[in-house]
Amino acid sequence: MHDTYMEGGTGMKVTTPIKLRPYQQTFVNKLAVALRDHRRAIACAPTGSGKTKMFIEVARKATANGRAVVIISETAKIYDQIINEAGGHEIAKGVKHVTIRGGELYIAMAQTLTRRPLILHQLSALEFPPLIIVDEAHIGTPSNIIRQLIEVSNPYILGFTATPDGRVAKHLAELYNTCVVCCQVDELIQQSFLCSYQHLARTKADTDILELRNGEYTEQSQAAAFSTAAVYDGIFDDLRTTPFTKCMIFVASIKHAKDMNHRLQAEGFASVEYHSQLENGAYQLAKFTQLGEADICVSVASLTKGFDCPTVDLVILNRATTSLPLYLQMIGRGSRPVWNATGQLIKSKFRVLDYGGNWERHGLYFEDRDWENMWEVKKRSKKGEGVAPVALCPECESIIPTTQRICQFCGHERPLTAKELEQGELVEVTRHYTDLVGRRVSELSPNELAVYAKMKKKQPFAARVARAKDQERQGFLEAFTAAMGYKSSWVDHQRKMIGVSKIEFVDITLV
Repeated sequence: MHDTYMEGGTGMKVTTPIKLRPYQQTFVNKLAVALRDHRRAIACAPTGSGKTKMFIEVARKATANGRAVVIISETAKIYDQIINEAGGHEIAKGVKHVTIRGGELYIAMAQTLTRRPLILHQLSALEFPPLIIVDEAHIGTPSNIIRQLIEVSNPYILGFTATPDGRVAKHLAELYNTCVVCCQVDELIQQSFLCSYQHLARTKADTDILELRNGEYTEQSQAAAFSTAAVYDGIFDDLRTTPFTKCMIFVASIKHAKDMNHRLQAEGFASVEYHSQLENGAYQLAKFTQLGEADICVSVASLTKGFDCPTVDLVILNRATTSLPLYLQMIGRGSRPVWNATGQLIKSKFRVLDYGGNWERHGLYFEDRDWENMWEVKKRSKKGEGVAPVALCPECESIIPTTQRICQFCGHERPLTAKELEQGELVEVTRHYTDLVGRRVSELSPNELAVYAKMKKKQPFAARVARAKDQERQGFLEAFTAAMGYKSSWVDHQRKMIGVSKIEFVDITLV
């Protein structure tokens, strides 16, 4: 029997399908095609997009067709979440051996599976190669396991991550053959699945003294930069003047976390610390999340993934990082929206106070990133390379795209630079975009769609919209091409991508 993804032997096991949002179901379908065509694929989905639900649905379909599926988790929190939602056979601490069968689901801790050679041997010996789903695929812990399986049985591998940055995770280009992007953060913000935010710069830390070692700033230099009296006083002032419900403060070391929590409590704040050296970590975290005894949590890195507290509406970055994935994961802790019992949205925005100048290195949280190409980048880029240009509002210290002359947070209007006055186009695009706010993207003319694409740097999404509109109205692609200033050959390339089925896109309302 010819082996293709979703085909397998006997032992079919039917489970109830998970109810997915339209964009999630579309993504799951794309992943099936990617596995069929490329065998090993990265599944890129933003924090908060529902990655767990999507890979559980992929696993359900595969096991229902007789294929053995192993989901590899990096953290105990996510491991427990998968077990609660999907069930399956556990391969974790204390589990010495399990029998691997087709049509069954297995949930494994990455660290445990590396010490279970007999289980790996069974996976390699299956008649139909298994499907291996790797959560947090940008982390390299299970890389040796995957290498072993590739050499022996060439399994199907699906690596889920929100941040497939090949400059940091160099194993991605080695282990995977393609990258499929679910959606961008801004698309989920437009649909109220994630929150928008305000990014505020703080300059009280002396970041010039930071030292790099092995691609990241050292704990010693971060302690010197971010543990000064000026920084502490600045954070205390911010906490007293910035309204918030729950606040997370990220620091670079356990020692700094302990010191920060001690000083916060001395200043009268209700805070807790959470890190790997706590004996009662679960209780301390519950004070913050459930018991109502603390509204500030100081953490290092253990809560940057697999932790969900939607009421967090203030994130303080009291550290610097060269890692784009870590930067986005820290900010993502505040990105969950909150609704009340009647379905009314009561939290749609959050704030980030950036003491480490991280915005200069990595840009804004909600800007589109070229993950489809970034996963293959093997060399760390120069500072700021590939980051959409942002500027500091001189009035309120908010970070805003340079394409916005008027700060949406305080109303300050930035004067035009000499270069902008010479070029003219940016000013024109900004002015015309204001007229589009509140309209749906499906209602835009070719010229208006081009304004949206240039203003929001949404060229790939706008191209998809143009292809869909061309199916309804012949000539839309040509008009859009002219408005974008593309060569006429671009139209021919786009038409080749149009099949017999209708092209779908998320019909967002512009804000």
